[in-house]
Amino acid sequence: MAEIKAFQAIRYSKKFITDFICPPYDVIGSEEKKRLQELSPFNIVNIELSDPGDKNDKYKNAASLFNAWQNNGVLVRDKEPSLYFYEQIFEVCGIEMTRKGFFAALKLDEPYSEKGLVKPHEKTLARSNADRLRLLKATKANISPVFCLFEDEKLVVTDICRKIAKRVPSATVRDKKRTFHKLWVVSDEDIIKTVEEYLSDKKIFIADGHRRYETAWDYSQEIKEKNENYSPTKGYNYVLVYLCPIEDPGISIWPVHRVIKAPADLESKIEKYFDVHPAKNFHRLSKKEIQPMIIFKDGRYRVLTIKKEAFLKKAMPGKSKAYRDLAVNTLHYILMPKTDASEFAYVENDKEAVLLAQKTGRIAVIVPATTIKSLKTVSLNNEMLPQKSTYFYPKLASGIVIASLA
Repeated sequence: MAEIKAFQAIRYSKKFITDFICPPYDVIGSEEKKRLQELSPFNIVNIELSDPGDKNDKYKNAASLFNAWQNNGVLVRDKEPSLYFYEQIFEVCGIEMTRKGFFAALKLDEPYSEKGLVKPHEKTLARSNADRLRLLKATKANISPVFCLFEDEKLVVTDICRKIAKRVPSATVRDKKRTFHKLWVVSDEDIIKTVEEYLSDKKIFIADGHRRYETAWDYSQEIKEKNENYSPTKGYNYVLVYLCPIEDPGISIWPVHRVIKAPADLESKIEKYFDVHPAKNFHRLSKKEIQPMIIFKDGRYRVLTIKKEAFLKKAMPGKSKAYRDLAVNTLHYILMPKTDASEFAYVENDKEAVLLAQKTGRIAVIVPATTIKSLKTVSLNNEMLPQKSTYFYPKLASGIVIASLA
């Protein structure tokens, strides 16, 4: 059974917290980090991506700042266990969208276990896990949430979210991308009980934050092995999650494109396995079950579609049709099967991918977005997509709620 529970979040004491929150650490470059630091000395980026400080250890400095901010009242801990309902209002292609969900503590389940109730959908680039684990050990807190989905067929949580949204928010943010964030602290026992019981038989799908989930699991297992006072009820057995109904109309999944040095056998692979179409056909072909891809090379766009579905079945034996139909898998299994994931540059915007390819003398691979239906099927089948197969927009705010694991 999936176990979620209310918790006592650590939050900023002010209501308007635009200057204090930041995006997830893995999308913050050096210039963005500097901009965030200039907003306020109390911006959470100073903990998420801490500098070494006087002690010459960025993890110790992060813990020192975290403790100091609590001691001086910048951050305060809520007195009652609560669920934290969260709404993001944003635009995609000029259309306003709203995504609704809530923050809770989720009992950790072994990642990638076929019998587990927490279902990941993609592999991770593990090089940053050690960094996140050291930060977690130092602060003993989840600064950033894991973004998760669940099925809400009866619209129980959807209806609660709608009612909560009529209340006055406890905190608001307007970020630089003009996304409006609203947070409501909900300690009503009847609402908490309803939500906890409703999700108790649900599977939880990880949308974004696979590394954060893995890190939380590793931390809990390390304590279990080494701490004589280990207790299964302690905070280190849980992870901070944002839970959103999979049916929510505000879910927006963007593709992640690739830029790479052209393999020597690229043209022969294209000739053998793919039909080539003009670029203008990409949108129409993207509506078909088997996704196309665009190759940009030497100033030329080509849309590729697989010649025979049998090629996909042979290259991906034992995989579901939903898995085989995705362009990212066609790329990694057929067009460039020998290229390691770390060799790709990953870019969310197709125009930026093309510009990067032109600048570096490489090629750009443009793919359609992974659908929510495909993500669900792949996750339930315990199949792992390649790294960076999905980009959920907008990102969740880091620091809007923090969960202590002590």
